[in-house]
Amino acid sequence: MIRFLCESCGDAKRENDVWLLGLAAESLGITAARREINVLPVWDRANATLPLAVHFCSVSCKDSYIAQLFSDVPPVRGRIQKSVVTNTSTKKRLSSKKRRSTRRAA
Repeated sequence: MIRFLCESCGDAKRENDVWLLGLAAESLGITAARREINVLPVWDRANATLPLAVHFCSVSCKDSYIAQLFSDVPPVRGRIQKSVVTNTSTKKRLSSKKRRSTRRAA
């Protein structure tokens, strides 16, 4: 059994639900990346099982996904943990490396 989930909100598609189906693609070049999505006129199982198929439970979920896909800021999922590195810890590491190298040379 295959479960189809909305790419935006994560809802599961039930058998009689009317959903939107799209095919997404990304092409990475040397100097640029190209992204595109083609929204198909009808949802069908043959296209829905393709590796690049994207599923949406509503127009607002599709719009949200497309806005995120084409924005300059990457989406952030989960928690962000912020860590701060102070100059003193960096200096300690550098000084310990210097000592090791002088010991080996002597």
